[in-house]
Amino acid sequence: MKIQEKLREIARKLLAGGEAGVVIGYAAGSEVSRVVPAFISREEDVDRLVWNPLCINNLVKYLLDYRHEPGKVAVVVKGCDSRAIVRLLQDNQISREQVIILGISCPGLINPDLVAARLDPEAQIKAVTTSEQDFSLQTEREIFTFTRDEALLEKCRYCEHHTPVISDFIIGEEIPPTTPLDPFTAVKALEELPVEARSAYWDKQFSRCLRCYACRNVCPACTCRECIFDQAEPCWVTKANNLSENMAFHLIRAFHVAGRCVDCGECDRVCPVNIPLSLLNRKILKDVKELFNVPTPGTSLEELPALGIFTNSDPDEFM
Repeated sequence: MKIQEKLREIARKLLAGGEAGVVIGYAAGSEVSRVVPAFISREEDVDRLVWNPLCINNLVKYLLDYRHEPGKVAVVVKGCDSRAIVRLLQDNQISREQVIILGISCPGLINPDLVAARLDPEAQIKAVTTSEQDFSLQTEREIFTFTRDEALLEKCRYCEHHTPVISDFIIGEEIPPTTPLDPFTAVKALEELPVEARSAYWDKQFSRCLRCYACRNVCPACTCRECIFDQAEPCWVTKANNLSENMAFHLIRAFHVAGRCVDCGECDRVCPVNIPLSLLNRKILKDVKELFNVPTPGTSLEELPALGIFTNSDPDEFM
């Protein structure tokens, strides 16, 4: 819990000194397998902040709720989350002077469903240890150990940045970039299927969509002042929930974030019917990387979105 204690120490100093008006971090949820976003504005509440392998949520999108507020906002970010900070900065949604970035070196997160299946939901995590082989969660009564092979969150198996790419504080020892597994393995497998099979696969996925827009609302690349799907014309609001309309929604959104999706996996996390939306976004990410030879969006402030700039050397066969 050294990271957790250091996080609380920094948060307390920021609030006490008036350097930040609020700290956005994680707090224990109503069940042991979940954490929830915490918005700490008082020193006496700092001890609510937690850090453990269940801190999955990307908190960066909440910065938009504070962009017109006076004072600075501190936010806790992991490596994958930090690319979303870059995304908002490049889109001029927030100013760098307004944000204090509390970066945490993250060795990987644990699948909360496995924790929910083995631990009493009313238990409390008292200590956490991680190694290259496993996660150990200590509660009031016993220690539960999960191997990384069984428990590592899917998106962490392809992690590019264990240490945030942008930060004001780094909490925990920096973890150098590693050579991850190919993040496009599932994309390539789907590409090899016949067109009819691919179409049937996505028809099955999109037929479950509730059109709740949770994927859009959580996405750090979805920051339009007015979303097309909230416009009265062409009457997207309250439009019939059917396969054709669902497919249109997901394909339009995927192309709107093409070259800007930071691959944080939040769309998968929040989908109530478990549509593998990151698979669709990774397909476009793979194509953008191959066509423009660029890193994952959000990796660097200097690397602007591939589809948001142009140079004289760009191919112009379409002209």
